[in-house]
Amino acid sequence: MTTDDAFEQPDSAPIMTLKTIDIPDSINRLSYAEGAEHLIDTANDAIEAFMLADQKVIENFVTCDFHLLDQAITWIEQNHLLAGNRFCEFGAGFGVGAMLAALRGMESIGIEIESRLVEQANQVAEGLGNAAEFYCGSFVPRGVEGLTEIAAEVENVSTEEDDVCELIGRELNEFDLFFAFPWPGEHGFFEAVFDACAANGALLLTYRGRDGMSLVTKV
Repeated sequence: MTTDDAFEQPDSAPIMTLKTIDIPDSINRLSYAEGAEHLIDTANDAIEAFMLADQKVIENFVTCDFHLLDQAITWIEQNHLLAGNRFCEFGAGFGVGAMLAALRGMESIGIEIESRLVEQANQVAEGLGNAAEFYCGSFVPRGVEGLTEIAAEVENVSTEEDDVCELIGRELNEFDLFFAFPWPGEHGFFEAVFDACAANGALLLTYRGRDGMSLVTKV
């Protein structure tokens, strides 16, 4: 079981069954996947243009270290940790994580609540000829006891939108690797969502700023 010191679960929250997998600091010496640097440069240019042109600031839109993310996915692949070939990015933003996974041949999607970001992600993917697909909606699964209450305590997450799984045509328990970039103090929430929706053996990779990448698996 993993916990986040800044995150307190209500009494009704389900007990999590997650195991931490230590990612070595040496991943930052791994080579980037073929095409990853071009993808990242293209996405960063699109992000910069969007931020300069957009009149309405999306306050909770912050980019992660995409190069480190690419290296983390490489490390996961090299260590044969994946149970399958499907990738899902929670709070995808411009969807760089999902596109990096698709670059490797993974069946890859991103879920994002902001429609403007979904449009941008799809445009970047189309321009690159990348197969990742992006959907607008909430990634919080419905009908899980305690999870709606947990989501209500998280500032940047909504459960007001329709269940995006109907749009995707797949349940979240069909995905093998999830990625998210939580705000400080929200890591426990993302782990609770992952634990509620993922199948045993699935992985959740999260970016934690200065602390780098964190990886857990559902057992």
